[in-house]
Amino acid sequence: MNILELRNLKFEYPRESGRKNFTLDAPELFVEKGSNMALFGESGSGKSTLLRICAGLQKGCSGEIRLFDSPLDFSKSRRDTAVLSRTAILFQDAPLFDCTVFDNIAIGLKIRKTPAAEIDSAVGAIMEKLNISGLARAHSREISGGQARRVCLARVLVMKPELLFLDEPFYSLDTNNRSQIMHELKSMCSELAVTLMLVTHDKNEALALCESIAVIDGGSIIRRGSVRECFNNPASEAEAKLLGRSTILYGRVVKCESEVAEIECAPTGGGSKSITIQAAASYSAGDRVCVIINPQDISVGLKKENPFENDGASSVLNNYDGVIESGMHYEFGMLVNILTGSDTRLQAYITSKSFEKLGIAPGLAVKVSVKATSVKSFPMP
Repeated sequence: MNILELRNLKFEYPRESGRKNFTLDAPELFVEKGSNMALFGESGSGKSTLLRICAGLQKGCSGEIRLFDSPLDFSKSRRDTAVLSRTAILFQDAPLFDCTVFDNIAIGLKIRKTPAAEIDSAVGAIMEKLNISGLARAHSREISGGQARRVCLARVLVMKPELLFLDEPFYSLDTNNRSQIMHELKSMCSELAVTLMLVTHDKNEALALCESIAVIDGGSIIRRGSVRECFNNPASEAEAKLLGRSTILYGRVVKCESEVAEIECAPTGGGSKSITIQAAASYSAGDRVCVIINPQDISVGLKKENPFENDGASSVLNNYDGVIESGMHYEFGMLVNILTGSDTRLQAYITSKSFEKLGIAPGLAVKVSVKATSVKSFPMP
């Protein structure tokens, strides 16, 4: 069941806004009940504007929006209160009121004239779920940033919205607080039957909280589908760049046999040597293509002093000698830059265990390999 449907939406910023040449164009977008959606894109791409339009907060657009199977009429001077009361929104800079934590969370219920006993019960329950029960009588000025985010979330969740709009709500949090709050939010949304629409440019947030995604670039939705499918299999060069694919190459097809294309790509490491890549695809000789390689799909091993030790039987078609240039540590692994003998720079993700086993360090000679079926490619004009 779709709780949000959007068709043929167009929005242009007023001339006085300073973004007179920007148009938001969304032909179609659906949000299913229970399937959290991420609006993903760079700053200024239009994702926050789209969120505000869906939440009934932005006028001046054309097209059709249906919330809970009821149309939103943007020509009205007043918002569609009955429908929008089933939703809530949390902005990235949402402030706390100058009062206690309990009163901050209870404000919406008081506006609805909810009986005091019900307010006490509902606020107490939501505070317990978000691990802030001990802060009920604390003043909003006395709590930490992570606690303040929990209070803001509690303030919208206590209203029991069926659809919750979130505009980059975790941007100011440290890694630990962000991870904990996202875990709590995901669990609570499942328990309370709340569906999320999340604005983010952080792929970890999208992967952690959402099942579906709309990738937005320059005001246009260039891809929508499941989060993991979009991240693992980008359908265009622009999408690959937005979703963080680190190795993007350009070249021409030399030949194509048995649905495997041999592509000669220009170097990216500042040299003049081209690199030949085998990709599972069907092209004609001479076709110009863009090649995308996921860092997780590159295998890294030590280069043996005896060259014959590296020549064991393997079904992997892409094998290159390289040298470690640099690396960045992450929580569970490391992203390393490797310069191949053909003057092309590749990025590979290795686990912490592999890092220790291989003794990864700048200058280390390595052997890298990529399966042809792991190489994504797109035709170019």
